[in-house]
Amino acid sequence: MHTFRSLRHRNYRLYFIGQMISLVGSWMQTTALMWLAYDLTHQSKWPAFLMVAMIGPTLLLGAWSGSLADRYPKHKLIIRTQIAFLCSASLLTAVVFSGYIQIWLLLLLMFVHGIIQAIDLPSRLAFVPDLVEREDLINTVALNSVQFNVARALGPALAGLLLASIGPALCFLINACSYVAVLIALLMMRDFRERVHVKKTERGEGGFAVLRRQPRLMLVILLAGWISISGWPLLSLLPAYAQKVLGMREGGYSTMLSCVGVGALLAALSAANFGTVERQRRLVTFGICCVGAALAGLSMVRDLWLASLCCGLFGFGMILFFATGQALVQLGAQDEHRGKIMGIWAMMLSGGAPLGNLVLGPSADVWGVTNMIAIQAIFVGVAVVVIFVRRV
Repeated sequence: MHTFRSLRHRNYRLYFIGQMISLVGSWMQTTALMWLAYDLTHQSKWPAFLMVAMIGPTLLLGAWSGSLADRYPKHKLIIRTQIAFLCSASLLTAVVFSGYIQIWLLLLLMFVHGIIQAIDLPSRLAFVPDLVEREDLINTVALNSVQFNVARALGPALAGLLLASIGPALCFLINACSYVAVLIALLMMRDFRERVHVKKTERGEGGFAVLRRQPRLMLVILLAGWISISGWPLLSLLPAYAQKVLGMREGGYSTMLSCVGVGALLAALSAANFGTVERQRRLVTFGICCVGAALAGLSMVRDLWLASLCCGLFGFGMILFFATGQALVQLGAQDEHRGKIMGIWAMMLSGGAPLGNLVLGPSADVWGVTNMIAIQAIFVGVAVVVIFVRRV
């Protein structure tokens, strides 16, 4: 099928299968970890602190770790990070099974996990173009989005079943085993065109210096950071929106969240099927416009089904923008600088959502949920204006 054409490449097919298993395991661990942290402390701040421990290192180290992917063979680097993930997850599993669970120990283990993630993510993003032909890269990035959203739906659902029947320990064990699948897939790869040819005189040049010479890529990456800050915090506002605006509880919240996931999956499939180099700019612009329209609609509607429709449009627009934008950056980055560029991309995506949550979350308690969503719509509207001004 045209939608899944990248899977004809053997190495990418192995990568896709291994990552799918690993992502399901990761979402199972994250779901169980958030529940365990709250169950231990009965305070909502500790799950948030654990998320910061997991995401923060990528924000701090993304540019530096991206340069590692330009200096060393990415395949070997990813194998080492996956082994490190396996050891970290196994240690967490052992701690939970032993019954010696302390919140400070969970924070420490997740901080270690975050450091490994900071090294692994830019390397994996830069490694994907070595597995497919250049004309299939947009399709490949879109399939990665499909993969992520399917795992995001499947992982928490499986974790919920295990948490209710057995407990969190088995979720951590399954996640540890999932890294074995990735390692097997990586070791089975052959004849990929890995490019490692950074000149010694270029090693001191950082990713930001490279971006200054490529203003188009810099604009896309800055837009990604801006949309992360102004868009993703909606997910943390939806519980309050369901209760205070719609007068509903868990049912309304879960319905809207599911619609976000459905929209995201449709966007990923659309990008995989219709994404081409010629359509990139239009898809990026259309995605941001969808996000702005969805946020504006949510700030005005008071009906669950209209709100759910807006949430579906929000998920569609966010993933359409990020899938197409990542492909645009991948295609525009030079091989010898791809690791640095993707490291900065990972920084923007990892840091944007927490920063937006820190600002918009407390503000919603003071000035109201719908007012904050309206401000989000205005921020996204600024990005639309920038795109059209840049085009002119």
